[in-house]
Amino acid sequence: MRYFSTFAVVFLVSFLAACSDHSISIHESSEKSERSIKSKNCTSINPCLIKKGVKFWVDADTPKPETPFGIMFKFEEPIDIQTAYLEGVSMYMGKIPVSFVKEESGKWRAEAMVGSCNLAEMQWKLRVFDSNDDELNFSPSIYTYR
Repeated sequence: MRYFSTFAVVFLVSFLAACSDHSISIHESSEKSERSIKSKNCTSINPCLIKKGVKFWVDADTPKPETPFGIMFKFEEPIDIQTAYLEGVSMYMGKIPVSFVKEESGKWRAEAMVGSCNLAEMQWKLRVFDSNDDELNFSPSIYTYR
C-alpha cells in the first residue's frame, strides 16, 4: 500500500509539472516591450515624402500582424487610386488587396491587415495602381512587428 501511495504522489506531481506551462513566465519576461521596438514606419507625426508632392504614413508606429492598421497618402496633384496590394518582402505571403478611399482633397486612406509569420520584423511593399491600371512609380514599405 505504501508503494502505491508513493507511486500516486510521484505520478501526480509529475503530471502537474508536465501539464503546467512554464514557458509563459520565461517568454513574457524576455519578450521586448512595444516601447523598446524601433519602428521603421512613417507615421502621422513624421510622414515620409516618398516623391515630390506625395506624403505617406501608417496610423500605428508598430503595426502588428492580424491587427487592422490604417495607411494614408496625401497628394498635392490630383490622382485616382484604383487598386493596391501589399506584398511581403522579408517573406512572400501572397498579395493582400488594399482598398483606398478618398477622404478629402488629395488625401486617401485604407485599412489593411497582414498575416503573421515567424519573423519578429516583417517588411511589406505597397504597390499602388491608378485608374489606367498603371503602377505608380513609388512603392513605400510598411513594417509589422510581432
